[in-house]
Order: sequence, then C-alpha cells, then structure tokens
Amino acid sequence: MDGGASRSLNRRTLLVGAAGALAAAGLSAPVRAAAHRALVAASSGPRFDPALARQLQRALHDALRDPSIHAPGAILHVRSAKLGAWTGVAGLGRVAPDVPMRPNDRFRAGSIVKPFVSATVLQLAERGRLSLDAKLPDVLPASVIGRFPTAPDVTVRMLLSHRSGIPEWDLPAIDEQIARDPLKVWTVSEFLDLAAAQPPAFAPGTNYKYCNTEYNLLSLIIEGLTGGSWRKAVTRGVITPLGLRHTTLPAPGNASIKGAHAHAYGELDGRTVDQTRVDPSIAGAAGGGALVTTVQDLTRFLDALLKGRLFRHRDTLRQMLTFAPAPDVGGQVGYGLGVEQRIFPGNVEMIGHLGTAAGYNAYVARLPAQHVTIASAINWAEDPSPLLLPAVHALATTHR
Repeated sequence: MDGGASRSLNRRTLLVGAAGALAAAGLSAPVRAAAHRALVAASSGPRFDPALARQLQRALHDALRDPSIHAPGAILHVRSAKLGAWTGVAGLGRVAPDVPMRPNDRFRAGSIVKPFVSATVLQLAERGRLSLDAKLPDVLPASVIGRFPTAPDVTVRMLLSHRSGIPEWDLPAIDEQIARDPLKVWTVSEFLDLAAAQPPAFAPGTNYKYCNTEYNLLSLIIEGLTGGSWRKAVTRGVITPLGLRHTTLPAPGNASIKGAHAHAYGELDGRTVDQTRVDPSIAGAAGGGALVTTVQDLTRFLDALLKGRLFRHRDTLRQMLTFAPAPDVGGQVGYGLGVEQRIFPGNVEMIGHLGTAAGYNAYVARLPAQHVTIASAINWAEDPSPLLLPAVHALATTHR
C-alpha cells in the first residue's frame, strides 16, 4: 500500500524530485540540531570507505534540511561485499520528548511486503501447489471471484505483476478514514468490496497498473493452499529461513511496534500527529502497517532473494526478475513478479521496492552494476528523493 497517511500519498508523489543542490529547510531548531548529532554504525568486514561514508552522511543531513521534507529523522544503510556495511542516521526518531534516530530502529515498511508475498507464492508454485498461469476460478472461491467480472480471465501471474486490471480499493477517502481511525481492524473482504465498487482498470493482461487489491487476492490464495494465515506462510518461507530477527508481521489488533523503533509522523487537520500506532490489518498483504523491519534486515532479504536463496530452481528467480514495461513515476521502467525496476539519474539501474505506510517511507534496492544494496527509511510518508538521489549518485560514481 502506498497510501494510508493522514495526507493522502500515492505513487505519483514518490521519487519525483530532481537531483542537485538541496536548499536549507525550515526545520525546527531541535530537529536541525539533532541532524548534526548523527550517529554512524559500521559492521565488521571490509573497512567502509571514509570518503564515501562522509558523502552518504551529508546526504542524510541535507535531506532533512530540504524544504520538501517534513520527516524529523532518516536512516540510510549500504551493504556490499566489496565495500562492507555502513549505517548512518540523522535527526529524530521521536519528537517530544526528542530521541535521536538510531541505526537499528524498526519501522513499518509498507509495500515492501509485496516481494515477501511474491516469494511465498513462487515457493508454492515450485512445490506444485499452483501454477502461475492458473486462472482465478481455479485458486479462489466463487464468493471472492464473483465480485469481479473479469476474474475468469485473470491469472496468478497477472496479480503478481500488476497486470490484471482488477480495480484498486485504496482511494483518497479510504486514506482519510484510516488516518482518523488508525486502530480499526480491517478485513480482506472489506478491501474487496471497496474494489468491486470500481470498474476494471483494463482487460486482463493488456496493460500495467499498480494495484493493492491484487496482493490482497494473493493472500487469500496463500491461505487457501496452506490452511493458515498468509503472515504465517511468509514468516515460515521467508523471514525465518533468512534469519531476519528484527522483521515481523504483527497480527491484526496488535498496533504496537516491539523493541527500539522510530515513531511515525504525519499531518492531520493542520497539526503534526504521531501515527506510530496503526493496526497491521491496514492494507493486509499489500503493505500498509503489515511489515515491521529494519534497514539491515531489508538489505539481507533483498540480497538473499536476488541470489536465489529462497527458491529451489534458478528459473523461479528468472521469472520473478523478468521485467515487463511498467512506466511509472520515480523512474520506474519495469515490474516483474513483486519487484520494481527503476532507472535513477545517470542511468543507474535499481532493483527492489518502495514502501509507504502511515507516517513512514522506506525503500530497498540493489544496484546491479555497482554490486551494492541500499535501504532507507524516513518517519514521514513523503517523497524520499532528497535522500535517495544524492546517496545513489555517490554510490554510482564511487564504482565507476
């Protein structure tokens, strides 16, 4: 889900900023001071290039000064076999009382849950539990597919790649409702009813349009095949095998984030409000508050995924990373099976996923040509370009 914030935020607002000199922002004095008191954590392994670390830390500082950024804090993590690992933070993880952002702070990662869900579906396909080219009547009950007139022509593969034409439920009015009632426990049936009230976006398989409803349907497919919750299946198939110790999929009704975490902030009725406590059911398997994680766990996940560690067969990863044209904002040029392909300024390819939840924005991506993985998080649901563009530029130019 790329909505659910107090101020409606959709994919058209993400990663659209231009690179260049970033002007000083009108942040409050405590936030500016905290930005200068940034913390840096380096792990064991190759010694991270101090000059590159300074560039990345400057990107963090400058992002919080950018006039377009409202977030009080930011985290940036870089991981590479050649470079080693580095984590930098700036600003505040919590406001009033002021608490600095910490390198291992947890946050809600929004739609980054989609590649977790996709990997789980692909694992089921490898085990012969379903075919990616199965039509929805073969994998979902009539009570579900009866809501959508085009369902008989929609395949599982189309759901994974946002090419089904199934309508979207996440509309501005729903974002407003979520902002005003963040502890409401949502059901998949509610999402499907909201989507069914909209017309199909296009005939199945004829176009691309990012749609959260598709991943809600995928969660029902997982549950029908496994006999348990989609959260349990993803935990068993992805989170536990990869040792992602700081990553969880909290159950509906559990609005708290366990352990050290960054607080989430947004605007409601002209006031800045703390949006940390939202129900994990918001958006379900499409994102929202479902996935709680850290930048370190996100890079571990993506590196393992792209190495094929979650699959039995190399061809499964090949299918996942077969990018069909999917032009969208923020330099997106392709979408595979739960994975985005973007081209950043300087023709830098990025393979990963963006996620926005109430009060958070997160991004994780691999730079294939540079053999580097990057993850970021800010505690306001807004465009992360002022942080990501200079950080990616620094990484790309270092590896020329």
